[in-house]
Amino acid sequence: MDLTEEQINRYSRQIVLKEVGGIGQKKLLASKISLIGLGALGSSTAYYLAAAGVGTLQIIDFDTVEMSNLHRQILHFTKDINSKKTTSAADKLNSLNPDCTIEIINDHITPKNSKALLKDSDFIIEGSDNLPTKMLINDTCISLKIPFTIAGVLRFHGQIMTVVPEKMTSCYRCVFGDITEGDSSMSCSQAGVIGFVPGVLGCLEANEALKYILNIGDLITNKIMYIDLLRNNFDFIEVHRNNKCIACGDDPKDLVEEANYGGLNACNE
Repeated sequence: MDLTEEQINRYSRQIVLKEVGGIGQKKLLASKISLIGLGALGSSTAYYLAAAGVGTLQIIDFDTVEMSNLHRQILHFTKDINSKKTTSAADKLNSLNPDCTIEIINDHITPKNSKALLKDSDFIIEGSDNLPTKMLINDTCISLKIPFTIAGVLRFHGQIMTVVPEKMTSCYRCVFGDITEGDSSMSCSQAGVIGFVPGVLGCLEANEALKYILNIGDLITNKIMYIDLLRNNFDFIEVHRNNKCIACGDDPKDLVEEANYGGLNACNE
């Protein structure tokens, strides 16, 4: 596949990077990335993936746009209130870059459909605001051996990690074990979140996806990056793979078939 003159012009600022070049741009255009959640994390992630020239972006969400979303979910505008988030997102992303094919899944992701929805992805980005969905994506990606990044935000804080199953890096369950229910008082609706925190974390998630597709740089694997934007603290916490982890350990289970994922109807970050 040769790049067209229009594509060379559109992506010129990243093609000149020695880490990308024409070959790298072709890799991006041939890639498929799945994004679960079109809220605050998904908004910045989707914008930058589409702008970078990812060939196919599968967007998965079941929710509608609410007024309270708009201070942080920058994919959606006031006119989109009560619209499906997938429809709102596709409208903006198609306008931004027609090179990027947007595949819309307007549905919940569940243990029954997660493998079928994600199996053809080169990389997966998790952008929900609830622990059960994060665990489901972790377990599904490990079962399918598809790399993924996962992030969470609250107040002025955020955290992110990337998992590459084929390289047997530590996973989300290595950190949180068999927990499936989070503290309901610590949701963004209860504890609050400043809008730019998920924007920063979403950009980092997009960066992890591009680095993996291009095979460049260092991924945030075997560690968690923790950010406190109120105090400008950026820390890395090492996370060692747990040989007894029920998802990625030496004797793993197919948790998608067996685990209980309560609370999967929670809204996306």
